[in-house]
Amino acid sequence: MSANGSAAIEPRLCHVRKTPDFDGYGFNLHAEKGKPGQYIGKVDDGSPAETAGLKRGDRILEVNGHSIAGETHKQVVARIKERSDDAELLVIAPAPGDQMPDLDVPVPEKTPPPSEAPRDSPSPTEPPKLNLQMTAAEMRAHLAAKKKFDPKKVPMDLRSKFDIVKKL
Repeated sequence: MSANGSAAIEPRLCHVRKTPDFDGYGFNLHAEKGKPGQYIGKVDDGSPAETAGLKRGDRILEVNGHSIAGETHKQVVARIKERSDDAELLVIAPAPGDQMPDLDVPVPEKTPPPSEAPRDSPSPTEPPKLNLQMTAAEMRAHLAAKKKFDPKKVPMDLRSKFDIVKKL
């Protein structure tokens, strides 16, 4: 019990080890608007992250013995990837009463008030739905399947090239 009578929440060290039968660690990392730090999102069933004890909503305090206080999402991801086969994450569960992020609800896009919107713009459409139920492995497969577009490989006739250079 803590001084105020509530149960103290202790940080946990979760040693996540990659396995040959699973692609990656099996969890999503995200930041919450208005809250500092990085949080564990969806944890895949049967993943190394689940085996290590990571839980959705855990806040990451350290990665591989280094505090991540003040680090960006990109920096935390780089720390997790420092080692090729494992990562040690010091995490803390949300305090009782802390609201868990609802990762299953799409975040609405902010639209400018009518006074700030351009006059010729069409009416705002419904934002695309986010699929946050997708596992990390499914997300990697989905991204790998997307066709990559390289504008340099698009065939172009000499006249079109001349017109582009002329505009410069």
